[in-house]
This record gives sequence, C-alpha cells and structure tokens, in this order.
Amino acid sequence: MLKAFAEYLQSMKENKTYEINGEVYSDNNLVRVPKHVERPMQLDLTSLDSVVQLVKAELPKVAATPLFVQVVSPRKVSVFSTLDEVKGRDSLYRAVCDGPDFRTGWRSQEEAIIELRSNFIPDDDVDYLLNLLGRISKESEVMTEDNGVSQTVSARNGIALRSYEPVRPRVCMAPFRTFLEVEQPHSEFILRLDENARVGLFEADGGHWKLEAKANIKAYFEAELAGEIADGTVVVMV
Repeated sequence: MLKAFAEYLQSMKENKTYEINGEVYSDNNLVRVPKHVERPMQLDLTSLDSVVQLVKAELPKVAATPLFVQVVSPRKVSVFSTLDEVKGRDSLYRAVCDGPDFRTGWRSQEEAIIELRSNFIPDDDVDYLLNLLGRISKESEVMTEDNGVSQTVSARNGIALRSYEPVRPRVCMAPFRTFLEVEQPHSEFILRLDENARVGLFEADGGHWKLEAKANIKAYFEAELAGEIADGTVVVMV
C-alpha cells in the first residue's frame, strides 16, 4: 500500500498535457525561473555636471549602448541603458536637484522679502516687489481695494496721512527651481496682498516654465555630450 501511495505521489509531480479542441492544456502550473543577471546599483546624484562626468568616464564599461539620458522633470534626470540580450535595462544614475524649490501661496511680508532676496534671480520685477513691500510695515494700518483684476493698497502713515499704492496684478520673475547649471526660466505670477500685509504669489503660466526648464537641461546635455551623441552612444530625451 505504501508503495502504491508513493507511486501516486510521484505521478502527481509529472507534467501531463492534453489536447482538447486543438488547444494544449497542462495539469501543472509551470513557472519560469529567470536567469540571474548582474546589474549595477543605481547611483544618486545632485547635479547635471556629475551626470556628464560619469557618462564620459563609464560609457566604455557599459555593455549595452546607447545610454539614454531622460530629463524626467525640471528637478530630476535619469540615465539608463538600452535593452540587453535578456530584454532588461540597467538604471545607472539618477540626479535630483537639491537646490531651493519655489512654493506658491501666501507668506508673511518678512518671509517674502527674504525669499525674494535669496531664492530669485535679481531683475526689475523683483526690485519692484521688494520696493513695494519695503513701504508697508506691520505696524501700518493696511487696507486693500480689489476690483477682481488689480488691487490698490492703502497704508496709513503717521496719524492722518494715507498713501495709495496701485499693485500690479502680475509680475514676471525667475525663482530658483531647477538645476543651477542651466538658466532659471522666468514665468508670470499673480501677485496678491491682504489686510495683514501677507504676500500671495501664484503661478500663472500654466506650467510652461517646466517645458522651458526641461528644454534648457536637454540643451545642456547636448552641448556637454556632443561627441557621444554624434557617435550614437548617448541619446538625450525629454
């Protein structure tokens, strides 16, 4: 009896196939065990220059070329190989910008002044906004008139004197929000001030700055890796 039971268990391990209506069926589930392939560990970077240096230095060691340099976003770049013999790719490098990143919304007057001086490219609109905020103090009685398009800010000076300051509804500025090796794109912002002298800056270009930033990064790689692109070992894409 034990022998018969052992033979039964052995028969259950065998893979049997049946042909039914022209189709082949198996009574066992087969799982393919993929071949082990050594893959390099992805290296995390923080600048575009480091990507260029590594691509130039390690390109001869990469088995499957070309290498693809993908501008994923204004703050992220990925480098990976083409398909190898087992239809796999090597994810080699990833660069993530570690510089300041602009946030839209409301901020205090003091926060806005510090941010304008430290995280924006100096230009006429930055100077205009700094000059405007410099004439409004927290101690002032600040009133706003809003017609839905533009604002007028009224700040009391002293006891009775009140000055009226028309506020431009939009300003065009370039905050630091992509890799520092490329030009920071300008874009329009809706400018708002409230009764507490808080400053509101809201992006008003529909995200066009992101396209410009990615194009700037692509142009940077095309200049720095011109030789590798020309011989077909590197492809830059957005």
